[in-house]
Formats: sequence, structure tokens, C-alpha cells
Amino acid sequence: MRRVGLLGGTFNPPHAGHLKLADLAILALDLDELRLVPTAVPPHKPRPALDGAMRLRLLRDLPYPVETLEVDRGGESYTVDTLEALAAREPDSAWILVMGSDQMAAFDTWRRPGRILELASLAVSPRPGFGDAPVPGLLQGRFRARWSGSAGEVVELPGTELELASTGLREDLARGGAPEQIPSQVLAVICRENQYRNVCLGERMTLEPRLASVVEAARSKKAFRIRLFDVTGIASFTDTFAFMSGSSDRQNRAIADAVEEQLKAIGTRPLSREGEQNGNWILLDYGDIIVHVMDEETRGFYNLEGLWKDAKELELPPDVHPSIPNSENREG
Repeated sequence: MRRVGLLGGTFNPPHAGHLKLADLAILALDLDELRLVPTAVPPHKPRPALDGAMRLRLLRDLPYPVETLEVDRGGESYTVDTLEALAAREPDSAWILVMGSDQMAAFDTWRRPGRILELASLAVSPRPGFGDAPVPGLLQGRFRARWSGSAGEVVELPGTELELASTGLREDLARGGAPEQIPSQVLAVICRENQYRNVCLGERMTLEPRLASVVEAARSKKAFRIRLFDVTGIASFTDTFAFMSGSSDRQNRAIADAVEEQLKAIGTRPLSREGEQNGNWILLDYGDIIVHVMDEETRGFYNLEGLWKDAKELELPPDVHPSIPNSENREG
């Protein structure tokens, strides 16, 4: 049986506390996999300001897989419905719900809690203010030192030692802040999509790691006129275009090689590479990112940037210069 952890919530927004709890659960529970499970509409909390599709985008680049079942289903999200669907879909998996002690304290109020315990176990991490909360009657006598892989058990996890509240993070974002507790790749999407705030982070914004690697690699080979365009919702085949220029076919190849090597170092390989023979236009296709390395004559002739004039141009890190050089409760 595969041992699978489920960490649910609104993820409004995702933050370091979620990732720390996921990391702890993976190690403490000897999991084969941990999935983040964003709710569509939480039954016991206000409806999130961001819809499910947007919150899925915030989770997309985090290091844990996202289970989209609740968002896909829509409506109020109940754990029992999710577990029944997962058990039918993946009968060879054992499930454990990863939660804070505040959620455990309210477990008796969840829909069909007895059925939940027939389908899964609970892993509980202490939350400030809930250390002395009474254990719901349904959970008494179920505590175990380690999870056996069976359903109906309760095990304790270490605390994350992070006192984070999503409300405070949203308020900070609304004021134009860049909370360090929010992963840089999540901040990049928040800024790009102008969520939670009326202004972007400007030079304080950190690019999504792969795009930052593209820019860093291009700079290392003295590429010029580096421009990044977010074409999400405009182009059907990719999310981001990266354009850059070299002064010769040889330099174009060197830039493309550097980009490919830099992304390979962080575990990303291109789906295809085209234009190597001529060298005046080399294309690296990473699916959601497409990199164009071109000489100025070819770039001006095809004017791809002009074709995507309705896209959002992403701001480069402040030490990158784009000009030509001299010559980011659930039910509980």
C-alpha cells in the first residue's frame, strides 16, 4: 500500500507554514507522497477572495503535488467526500490527513467524522493556543506512537514553530508588502496576476526560480534586450515567453547552451531545441516557458514581441539591464 498524506486548506495564500508542515509529515510518517489539497469552498470559513483556479496557480510551482479533486468538483468541500472519491480511484493507497491541533479540536463537527476514520488516519501538529484543547470523544483511545498504515489512528507530529496567520499575510500584501513567509514563486504569481494588492512589488519582486535561472544564464553570456512576457490566458500552448538577443550566431548558441545547462542544474530539461544549425534563431521549448535567442535582424523582422503586445511584461531583477550595451480551515 502506498502511504499518502493529504494536507488540505484554502491556501489563501500558500506560505512557509504549509511547506514546513508538509516537510515534517513526509519524514515523521514515512510517506510515499504528500499532496496539497486546496478546498473549493470551505464549509466553516468565509469563501476565499481568490477562486479555486487562482489558488491552484499559486500552488503550481511548489515542491509538492496538488490534488485538484475538490476544486474540480466545486461547491462546499467536505473531507469525507474527498476521501471516498480518492479511495475509489486509488484503492491501493492508505490515507492520512495532516492537520493542526486547532482542526483536530473541531473534528466532531466535521461531516460524517466516523466515516472519515474508516477511510483515513489523522496526523496532528500542535498549534499555538490549542495545546490544551480537549480531544474529541471520537478520537479518544486512537492515539498511536507511529502510524501503522491502517485507517482510524491518530498520531502526533512535531510543531512547525512558525506562528503564521493567512489573514496577516493578506493584510501585508494589500499594503504592498512582500512577506518573507510566502515562497518567492508564489509571490511572483501574486504580483503577475495582481492578486491581494493594487500594486506590484516592483524591484522587490523575485522571479519564479526557472525564469530567474533563464535571466541569470543569459546575462552570463552577455545577452541583451532580455524581455519576459506572461501570456497566460492569451497563448494556448505556453505561459511565458523569454526573448533575448546575441550579436552573432556563435553568441546565440552560447546563450542557449547556458540557459539549457542552468535549467538542467535545477532539474528542468527542454522538450525540444530548434534552430541550432543556422544559429540566428534558437528556440528552447520547456512547455510552460519558451525561450527565443535571436540576432537583432531576425528579431526585428519577425517582431514576436509585437504579436504579444497584450501580454504582461515581467520585471527583470534590478541588476539585469534590458538595453543594448555600448555598441515571483478547510473544515478546518
